[in-house]
Amino acid sequence: MKKRNLGFTLLELMIAVAIVAILAAFAFPAYQEQVDKTRRADGKALLTNMAQQLERCYTKYLQYNNAGCPITNGTTQQSEDQFYSVTVAGATATTFSLTAIPQGVQAGDTRCGNLTLDQTGAQTFSGTGTVADCW
Repeated sequence: MKKRNLGFTLLELMIAVAIVAILAAFAFPAYQEQVDKTRRADGKALLTNMAQQLERCYTKYLQYNNAGCPITNGTTQQSEDQFYSVTVAGATATTFSLTAIPQGVQAGDTRCGNLTLDQTGAQTFSGTGTVADCW
């Protein structure tokens, strides 16, 4: 009686490795996009928070650029996880613009780039993605 060898052949092993490599090639970009999207939420949260502060200032003083406001033209704040730096730009009595600039590891996010929010709630970005991707 012939004894049968148990185990894998080199060909079977190479096929399994190739399948795993193909799956990883598809999974990693999707994973990286989810990580970037999560980091964008950090910047969007600070944008929204600062916009609310400016709206409260407008409610109190009837202008966005009043000296009594806690944030004024040129004010810059870092997001909680340090992925974005948000700056107040162009604040006048009736308008404001907030810009979130990616920092550190998020600086490589070319899909959305800088996120911008103004007094009307208009959301824009400087990247190559779509509004749905970024906001």
